Amino acid sequence: MSVSTSVRFLSDDQLLGQCRTDIFRGSGPGGQKRNKTSNSIRLTHLPSGIQAVAGESRSQALNKMMALRRLRLKLSLELREPVDVAHFEPPDWFLSIRQDNRIAISHRHEFYSATIGLLIDLFDAMNANPAAVAAMLGVSTSAVVRLLEEDHQIWTAANRLRRKFDQPPLTRRR
Repeated sequence: MSVSTSVRFLSDDQLLGQCRTDIFRGSGPGGQKRNKTSNSIRLTHLPSGIQAVAGESRSQALNKMMALRRLRLKLSLELREPVDVAHFEPPDWFLSIRQDNRIAISHRHEFYSATIGLLIDLFDAMNANPAAVAAMLGVSTSAVVRLLEEDHQIWTAANRLRRKFDQPPLTRRR
């Protein structure tokens, strides 16, 4: 599936404008409070059909924020943007988070999902070779692998691409 990179840089309000929001009562522990309030959130990105859910907090606003964060990550992992490898230059926003040979970013950073999307796009374009992706971004191979290892969904997406290119799966560092 392909998408314009603009979806990666939409504001929260703009992205929510492309989504259907469902509010419901979550299941699981929590007793009387959980069974009486509808505070779980499901966001469905209408153009792609991709969904994200959050319901671990009592706060509907906090659950909405968590669902939005999860949706951004899923969009970055599942929607591909083609990369022209011959003419690729890291975007300016990426240069702002590249420090020495590292990628200085956490899951709370505004460019986190865009960074993951760029990393997976390059992974796809470079036959799932972490060293080639690192060279394209001007960082170390371990910086790329460290970012891939950060989240199970990212690691799974990377290994799915490795299978696509008949590469053995990546193994986690100890």
